[in-house]
Amino acid sequence: VLLLFSAISCTSAYFRGDPVQAFKRIQYEGKRTVWSDVLVGQAPLFAVDKAVELHIPSSDIPSHETLKLQLSFDNERFESEWLTLSDGKQHRLDLLNVIFVYSGTDIHEVHFRQRFATEPPASPDHPKSPHRQQLTIAYHWVQEIETDTRSGLNFLFVSGCFLTVLAVIAVAADSGDLTAHRPLLFPVYDEAHKRRPKIKNFVLMEGDAEVSTSGANEAFSVDPEEGVAGTSGSGSALRNRSSAPSAAQSGDQSPAGGAHKGE
Repeated sequence: VLLLFSAISCTSAYFRGDPVQAFKRIQYEGKRTVWSDVLVGQAPLFAVDKAVELHIPSSDIPSHETLKLQLSFDNERFESEWLTLSDGKQHRLDLLNVIFVYSGTDIHEVHFRQRFATEPPASPDHPKSPHRQQLTIAYHWVQEIETDTRSGLNFLFVSGCFLTVLAVIAVAADSGDLTAHRPLLFPVYDEAHKRRPKIKNFVLMEGDAEVSTSGANEAFSVDPEEGVAGTSGSGSALRNRSSAPSAAQSGDQSPAGGAHKGE
């Protein structure tokens, strides 16, 4: 039951003006006292700036001894270091500023700032004063700007998906345009009997139209011996060159025949 009650109290939310639980203890002559509650009137109030006089039970402590104080806030979630109230010589803690950093209904950080004062040296006319039994503490509250990390991550995720879809659409549209306007050339073969296949002409495919390049300005002809392509004019020249060997062969045969006849 005690554990359940402590868990509920630790997770309870603060509202403006709610008292924040605080504890204190002191150290002197190498000894430490146990934690004791700070009175509600001397404890901080959530999100309320104020200054209080904290009671220090130091009446029985010799004035030449070093006196230190430790504070704890918010169910011992935030503990201060050992704060020197007096070094037993000339320095004593004059003002303690406690700064709470919070957001919403929760305390995130607690900072401590000290201001010291110097006492005059002890003399027969001015004996050393005992330790002060009151310490001035100023509580200040600083609100931290809340950052919604989850919403930021969701925004980045949605933006990334949107940009990815746009990139895919742009690439698909660009690929479609290239495919529609790119001319496609493929050879058409004319297989004669007892001869190797020759490239007869090319068919130019552009978009949905089919254009036969034989006899047109865009016509291509390829010499099977040289493998050179050109336009219609160069194609006819290439065809003439391809027919040249047959003419040469016929010419070689005809003189031979004539010589034979002459003989």
